[in-house]
Amino acid sequence: MSERREIAFVAEQGGQTLAALVRGAMDVPWSRARTLVREGKVWLDDVREHDDARRVRAGARILVRPTAPRERLEVGAFPAERIIHVDADLVVVDKPAGISSVPFDDDEHDTVVQQVSAQLRRRERRQLPPLRVVHRLDKDTTGLLVFARTKTAERELAQQFRAHTIHRRYLGLAHGRVRAGAIESLLVTDRGDGVRGSWHGRARAPSSPRRAVTHVSVERFVALPPAAFDGVVGVGVSFVHCRLETGRTHQIRIHLAEAGHALVCEPVYVRAWPPGSRDATPLLRPPPRLDAAALRVMLHAAELGFVHPDHGETVSWQAAEPEDFTAWREHLDRLARLGSDGDPGDAMVDRGPGRAAAIAAPGPAQPRPAGVSRAESQRSGPPSGSRRGRTRGR
Repeated sequence: MSERREIAFVAEQGGQTLAALVRGAMDVPWSRARTLVREGKVWLDDVREHDDARRVRAGARILVRPTAPRERLEVGAFPAERIIHVDADLVVVDKPAGISSVPFDDDEHDTVVQQVSAQLRRRERRQLPPLRVVHRLDKDTTGLLVFARTKTAERELAQQFRAHTIHRRYLGLAHGRVRAGAIESLLVTDRGDGVRGSWHGRARAPSSPRRAVTHVSVERFVALPPAAFDGVVGVGVSFVHCRLETGRTHQIRIHLAEAGHALVCEPVYVRAWPPGSRDATPLLRPPPRLDAAALRVMLHAAELGFVHPDHGETVSWQAAEPEDFTAWREHLDRLARLGSDGDPGDAMVDRGPGRAAAIAAPGPAQPRPAGVSRAESQRSGPPSGSRRGRTRGR
């Protein structure tokens, strides 16, 4: 079937990505929908929009013109304040939300690896060899990401990732009262309903299940009023810390969702699986003062550490939580302070009986001073047995 020359429509529900809406309206594959957006052939509220992952508010006007001239954005330079560390072997950055780590296909050109390369070329005023990818963060995930600058560094870091000796800690905001502990499963690309997930042994063993282990600790739980969850009583949100023992695709998102605690704003892993297990819903209603178009999966790569591929010492970095996390935290802190004073209200913070607080929508986070990441590099002696020294050419 030939593609329509032009189509205009209104988003009936908020929260979907622009690519998803174009795909549904045009009845085209995902790859074609993404390409239409990235090539500047889609208008959102009369403005050309190139971000295929942008979440669209309800009522937004969308115009798709497949025959419009292609308009490509130039690769931007990665913000200098988000480049946390640079040396001859590697570069560490604090990734913002809404940008892919690496190109998804040949049509995606404005990604973290490309922007960082552009910034380094401007900084060093010379042509540089391409950065080498050793791991990724999802487009909506913020936080620490490392690229290798040499083949030797790439090999050394890849070996540490395979050996699961890289330290990675994530901050997440999850539905419900999360229990601390280790979550272990075999992850597959299709758990039985076309979605990534865990294999539970109820069907023929997949050809390549991959062991995945996530260690979860709970920083804080806050119970919220039924109005926040469409009338469901007795639910709330947990600030969690997840340490990766392995690093599979969407591992934290899958493990928390399958435990019944989908991350806030999770768009994919929200259905119960296997059938009959506890569902990951109800989902938290977004606070009215946060821009619905900017809502994302609430996951942040807060800590990263490994043995440096050159000098063999342990290096580590921390990235402060982004502004949307801070908005949630300040909102819940306000509830907690009200609750400790015993003021009546609709929301109950987990501080024991009689501690109530009136719920209020979180306001925008206060802007950070220059140096947005506040990431800090620490170099220390390697842990016992982990010092490897110089291993070039191994």
